[in-house]
Amino acid sequence: MYRSDQELVQACLAGEAGAWDVLVERYGRLVYSIPTRLGLGESDADDVFQSVMSIVLRYLPSLRDEARLSAWLIRTTYRESWRQAKEAKRRRGQTLDESWADSGTPTDTQVVRLERQQQVRQAMDQLDERCARLIRAFFFDTTTASYEEIAAELGMPVGSVGPTRARCFKKLERLLSDI
Repeated sequence: MYRSDQELVQACLAGEAGAWDVLVERYGRLVYSIPTRLGLGESDADDVFQSVMSIVLRYLPSLRDEARLSAWLIRTTYRESWRQAKEAKRRRGQTLDESWADSGTPTDTQVVRLERQQQVRQAMDQLDERCARLIRAFFFDTTTASYEEIAAELGMPVGSVGPTRARCFKKLERLLSDI
């Protein structure tokens, strides 16, 4: 059963079994992707992830707008990534270069873009396996596959790929409108 962020935060605060796991599952990729996009290595990204999840655990009760959980996580992760990059450079006896000067705070455009990506991930997770595989084949795979290749991969007739894709888009659109 899908829960809104507000419902999920309330379940975490109420100590509901499994709610924290759902929160980490839902937002783990988002949190981990930010430091890696900013150029941190795997070890530093792991440290950022752990730090952000500790912050979430500590400050979740004081979150003002539970519906904006993803924006809060994005901003928190940017700050922690900046702090981690600064600390990593300090440990190596280096200074943080100027390209990182303003990275402690993401722009509103960056936050909106990452929130939209997160919403698509959440909606994709709710699709049935066939639709999710079909949409990934068209839009997420790095190689451009033909209808014939996609049909073969999914075990469906070539003539049904287009109509199935249209139905899957409708499902994805409904899910996105509910998030």
